[in-house]
Amino acid sequence: MKRKLTEKRRMALLVTGITAAVYVSLKYILPLVVPFLFAYWTALLVRPASRWLHKKFWLKEGVWASLLVTALSAALLAGLYYLGELFLEQLFLAARRLPLYLRYLSGWLDEFCCRCDDCFGLSRGTSMEFLYGQCRNVMDSVGSRAGAYVMENSMGIFKWLVKGGAVFAIVSIGSVLMVSSMDRISKYRSTSVFRQEIAAVTGCLSRIGKAFFRTQILIMGLTCLICGTGLYFLGNPYAVLLGVLIGLLDALPVFGTGTVLIPWIIVSAFSRNLVYAAGLAAIYILCYFLREILEARLMGGHMGIAPLEMLISMYVGLALFGVSGFILGPFAFMVIRELVELYREKH
Repeated sequence: MKRKLTEKRRMALLVTGITAAVYVSLKYILPLVVPFLFAYWTALLVRPASRWLHKKFWLKEGVWASLLVTALSAALLAGLYYLGELFLEQLFLAARRLPLYLRYLSGWLDEFCCRCDDCFGLSRGTSMEFLYGQCRNVMDSVGSRAGAYVMENSMGIFKWLVKGGAVFAIVSIGSVLMVSSMDRISKYRSTSVFRQEIAAVTGCLSRIGKAFFRTQILIMGLTCLICGTGLYFLGNPYAVLLGVLIGLLDALPVFGTGTVLIPWIIVSAFSRNLVYAAGLAAIYILCYFLREILEARLMGGHMGIAPLEMLISMYVGLALFGVSGFILGPFAFMVIRELVELYREKH
């Protein structure tokens, strides 16, 4: 009985110590090494091609790695530039049509306010006067604070852009250097005192990375398809563009499809376009259940985590790490489980 109690205490201390170490590592150390993790993944991506080109054309592998990383960075920047240009084009188009939208909104508000007056027994124009008064107060407040907000945060935005550019440069340069040092890194991993722990952690990182990106790409593609197809049948002229944008937005944990579709449904319903609102609601319900069901099943299946454990780890990660906890929670659970099994077998 005493021996069993000792083993239980040892296991409790082991789990507690590993959990604390993993929490501290993810909370304080991981933000410092994130650029180098991206550099390492980029090096793994370009290394097969750089080695093949090195053997084929007899130039140094580092030269080919530099060219490949440059081409990859240029493609990424070109894609971001294209998306930004498309967004600004649609924004300018909406700005040109803003007077038409304002007239439509004004007419809808007038009708809504008249119905409120009749419903509550008020004199005609009472609700409209109150609403427009509140809108004037809000616009005055926003106008007075907008200039001060821009002046106060302009330096912060500039620092954020400089920091983003520096991180991008570190990832690009680090990936090239890691391609040349890949053999030395592999040798260090195989001869290090912590080789078993490194193998367990990197194995978890590899599995969760592949599972997460594979799942998100699949769900995002299906969401784009559902939204684009649904909007096309509803007669929307921007069905393809809106479907892609909503799919990309759905990949962000904070936003999701409801950020666009729920206000759209409400506006369509108040505009008495019930068929359009019902179609948007059907699209939203399909996308919602698609993510809720497939995310837990696909990620849990690829990573060896049960759906319930997956949901619990995502919730705990959200509570501990914020939005990034949707990824860090399952990763922390896997690392803790792998290390506990490793040390339990050793002892």
